[in-house]
Amino acid sequence: MSKLQIYKASAGSGKTYLLTENYLKLAFQYPDNFSNILAVTFTNKAADEMKTRIIGELNSIIKIGRKANHFDEIAGSFNIDKEEDLRKKALLVRDRILHNYSMFFVGTIDSFVQKVVRSFA
Repeated sequence: MSKLQIYKASAGSGKTYLLTENYLKLAFQYPDNFSNILAVTFTNKAADEMKTRIIGELNSIIKIGRKANHFDEIAGSFNIDKEEDLRKKALLVRDRILHNYSMFFVGTIDSFVQKVVRSFA
């Protein structure tokens, strides 16, 4: 069974940063299965911000490498020593997401529940 992770934190404590990092780690681990990653937040604004951050961080890794915010955490998680290797992987993940953007789900609890109800209706 998959591991469910729930984070409880107050406003401004870095939830979006942590969720972005965890999403990226999963996407790097399974680049072809990013559509199976479910990221749920409370508001549309938070969901849009998280999508923007995920794509933005992938672009940062591709363009500036080690200077990107999540570079060290992701490289450490996958024991990637060469900056170029992580850049190539980020390019692969970003391109897979952009080419299948409709499968890139970061949404609200409400939108997720509606999606589930519609699938069974």
